[in-house]
Amino acid sequence: MGLNNFTITKERALPIFILADTSGSMSGEKIQAVNKAISDMITTLRNVDDIRGVFKVSIVTFGGDEVVVQQLPTDVHTVQFSELTAVGRTPMGEAITKVTKLIEDREIVKSSDYLPTVVLLSDGYPTDYSGIKDASLEQYLEWGPIKLMHEGERSKKCMRVAMSVGAETDLTMLRAFLNNGTEPMMATDADDIAKLFKWVTMSTISRMSSVNPDDVKSFLKFDDDEDEDVIE
Repeated sequence: MGLNNFTITKERALPIFILADTSGSMSGEKIQAVNKAISDMITTLRNVDDIRGVFKVSIVTFGGDEVVVQQLPTDVHTVQFSELTAVGRTPMGEAITKVTKLIEDREIVKSSDYLPTVVLLSDGYPTDYSGIKDASLEQYLEWGPIKLMHEGERSKKCMRVAMSVGAETDLTMLRAFLNNGTEPMMATDADDIAKLFKWVTMSTISRMSSVNPDDVKSFLKFDDDEDEDVIE
């Protein structure tokens, strides 16, 4: 067989999108814990051997009056992570819309890539939701950004994980984001944030090492140290 009969196959990517709430209420210990957790995740993923492809990390923040794509999906070995700061409002809907469009863009998430993992972390309410205060699950499911994600050809199939940081989070909104039979994971302090990001990291590694990384439902179960199911 001649050399011309060989083809070079690029490794398939598993993109991880982190939607991080950087509004003013996340300042102090919470944003510091998120920064450390993301940094630790990147370090751990860089050191994984013998997997089916490559991890790519994307970080999208929502705080103040804008959504910022801090990082498009980038190979974990070359991704540059700059610490996040917290300020202003919570444009969560705009962030969800932005990530959905990134996932649906085949120039950014290739057709050959595995289904992305999308992690939404927040400690409050979306300030860009114009509906009724204390909206129901059904009302949130009809909200434009949520509908866009759940109806997207590829975004609706993603592995979605939601983290609540503190007692003031809009859990109904997070449940609408998930809409997959799971519950938001709950963090009350910096240790919990680290624990939840560690679970996301290990679950992502397990997906990449599995026979079928796109069988996302198999990886939506979280057990903490006390054996309480946070995601069931």
